[in-house]
Amino acid sequence: MSTAAPDPALTLPDGWRTIPPEMVGAPGVVLVGAYETPDAGFTANVTVTVQVPDGPVDLPALATEAVRRMEAGARDVVLHRQDLAVDDAGRPALSQEIAFTADLGDQEVALVQTQDVVATHDEVAGAGRWWTVTLTASAGQSADLRPAVTDLVRRLRG
Repeated sequence: MSTAAPDPALTLPDGWRTIPPEMVGAPGVVLVGAYETPDAGFTANVTVTVQVPDGPVDLPALATEAVRRMEAGARDVVLHRQDLAVDDAGRPALSQEIAFTADLGDQEVALVQTQDVVATHDEVAGAGRWWTVTLTASAGQSADLRPAVTDLVRRLRG
């Protein structure tokens, strides 16, 4: 897959600040955002990537691989939810929520990561794009921050 240019309308909701991806060492990421209010010593963050696939994309395989990567680097990894769907326009989507524990200094923090992968169609390029929106937040903030990310995903789908 190749990386595509970001959508110029891609913006974060109130309460979030944009961070240049190169400042956090996030190659291939078109948007990084941090929530203004940390919880349990952790600052919630959202990342957005966009790719143009060279061929078919296997969403179940992507979902499995994302969980496997999480298990390799975190503890107490639990897949809470995984939804594979196709919208009315025939575009596939994946949404999954993974709970895990991470060390933050000398403290263990319960975190939740929500991953949304959605397909769009680029009318200019005549090709599909795959957007991945990842929210990582403390277990205490995750439910409150999720609606803003859901809105971001909805706007990407158009």
